[in-house]
Amino acid sequence: MKIASNPSASRIAQPIVQILASFPANFVFPFAVYALINTGISLDFGDILLMALGTQWYILFNVIAGAQAIPSDLKEAMDDFGVHGWQRWKRLNLPAVFASYITGAITASGGAWNASIVAEIVTYGGTTLTATGLGAYIAQAIQIGDFHRILAGVAVMSLYIVSVNRLVWRRLYGVAERRFS
Repeated sequence: MKIASNPSASRIAQPIVQILASFPANFVFPFAVYALINTGISLDFGDILLMALGTQWYILFNVIAGAQAIPSDLKEAMDDFGVHGWQRWKRLNLPAVFASYITGAITASGGAWNASIVAEIVTYGGTTLTATGLGAYIAQAIQIGDFHRILAGVAVMSLYIVSVNRLVWRRLYGVAERRFS
């Protein structure tokens, strides 16, 4: 919110964030995997970090856009009424960016499913870490060239994504449209 609402912070932070976001998440994977190996953290937990590296930008950029779209007259009204701190967040900022956050989260969740295929089996040096999950199942099927397992894995992933979109994301987006537009 600070980036979006403060012009000087925006001029400094947005180019930095855009440069960081332009690097593919796979570029950072070796460093993250090296840290996981040295700390002994299981890839079952560490793959969350690996997937988040590539998907956090979807949420960040959408929230920034949502915060920048808050009309200045609403901000000025909040200032005039002396609404600051948590009350301002609760009454203006959070409702204003909720729909943008949901849009970013929907996009990020799709990206996370794609990233799971490369994040659940990683090799660094002579060490291969494998997580338990659908992404690892698909990646292993790709490695051995088993078309039927690849097809089954992709079909299960697609069914799951469509179900979550219909049962969770569509409903949350409906809440955002009804309550916060």
